[in-house]
Amino acid sequence: MTMWTHSRSSGQRGAEGARAGRASGDAMVDATGTDAPGPADTHGGVSWFEPGVPVPPPSPHNGEAAVADADGASDTLVGPADEDTPSSSETDVRPRGQRPQAPDGESGAESAAGTEAKPESALEPQPANTTGLDGEALRESLSMVEDHLDAVGADFYAQLFTIAPEARELFGAGMAVQRSRLVGALVRIVGSADDRESLIPYLEALGRDHRKFGVIDQHYAPVGTALVLAIRRALGDAWTPRYEKAWIEAYDSIAATMVGAARRDAVISPPWWDAEVVYHRRILDDLAIMQVRPHTDYPYRPGQYAYLTTPRRPKIWRAYSMASAPRDDGLLEFHVRTVGAGWVSSALVWRTEPGDVLHLGAPQGHDVATPRSEHDLLCITGGTGIAPVLATLQELEQRQDGRRVHVFYAGRDRDHLYALPHLESIGVRYRRLTVVPVVSPDGPTDRSPDLMGNIVSAYGDWRKHRVYVAGPTGMVATSLERLREQGVPDEQIVVDDYGLW
Repeated sequence: MTMWTHSRSSGQRGAEGARAGRASGDAMVDATGTDAPGPADTHGGVSWFEPGVPVPPPSPHNGEAAVADADGASDTLVGPADEDTPSSSETDVRPRGQRPQAPDGESGAESAAGTEAKPESALEPQPANTTGLDGEALRESLSMVEDHLDAVGADFYAQLFTIAPEARELFGAGMAVQRSRLVGALVRIVGSADDRESLIPYLEALGRDHRKFGVIDQHYAPVGTALVLAIRRALGDAWTPRYEKAWIEAYDSIAATMVGAARRDAVISPPWWDAEVVYHRRILDDLAIMQVRPHTDYPYRPGQYAYLTTPRRPKIWRAYSMASAPRDDGLLEFHVRTVGAGWVSSALVWRTEPGDVLHLGAPQGHDVATPRSEHDLLCITGGTGIAPVLATLQELEQRQDGRRVHVFYAGRDRDHLYALPHLESIGVRYRRLTVVPVVSPDGPTDRSPDLMGNIVSAYGDWRKHRVYVAGPTGMVATSLERLREQGVPDEQIVVDDYGLW
């Protein structure tokens, strides 16, 4: 069943973000409260400690700090804005991933695209220590420089490229995205420093993910030296022997975990997969659907995402969600929307054609179509965030899953609900699917971020549902706020926040 929803109601703006994610890009206005370009390219290139899995509540690390880039050029970090703009300086804003994601396409997860974790959320008091690290000293020292984390990131890369000049070759031209990712990952790691169950899987994912950048064991030592030196320089006279011991021990543990995971992964998986573009079509002026065929088996699950790079933009990776469930012919589908003058998104939408060969990183993120789940499913999404939902629905249809699924799908207007015919086609065969398109009665100029949350909250009781939320920060925040007001437990909610559009 398809219902058109045109109503809107007032409501408190949600202030809480969600985990970094990933996604194919799009722009939302009515249900998101923003009109900036979407998240297709919210994930940067090589970045030490770039989140490869979803992170805690995301937020861009903005600020203005003139810093020296590795090649001597001046770079000013200002946000929020598009990170994927080809210029001598990039804007510092996130998620994949997380991506940020997430996780884009930093899908997340796991992450990395939209935006990074907020320092204040990661530096709160932690539970009992299960890692043996001095988490208290790490959090205390990092909190002392949390207002200057961008400068710490800049100093880190300056030190790294001085100590190991050869490392500069691993990175793309701009460094703002890399600095942002470093900062977000540091906050995430420090926030989990006492919790082995959270920290180790995150670090292992980072270690595996860094293989696609060409990172090898020998790179970790200069990274550790540069990191400790940058934090020590930022603290100045406040630096103590305890802080130095805590950071050295923490980095030794971080490096050992990442290296071990990378070595194990090298036994079973390539650092990346070559994938040939076999289909490419622009369905809107700024949005393309493309299908690629990996040269070797590429195992993934619906809801996951992959970092990819094009030979037209070497060393720059962006995260995109798979828009199709695993197929017998091995084809993967991606939905890509241009992000401003984005390096990768513009190349994929405007310059890619059948026969091109892309590189795909390992699949990351959540399996939204968890086979063992008995809960009905609620999906709240906007723009091309519909991609992982389409993959999930295809999987559920193929295995004749008995769960009911509600999909709330937002767009700036009906024309931008480009996947609606596909959803309706699935609904003909999968009768337990309900699709609710969401557009504003005030048209594309409406900037209310709480429209989606209010509609979802008014539509039904979701306390017994598994919930997947994917889209821009405003839509994600208000949707989460309404769901929690209903009493939906956090453990039933999976979020991919595409950042500020």
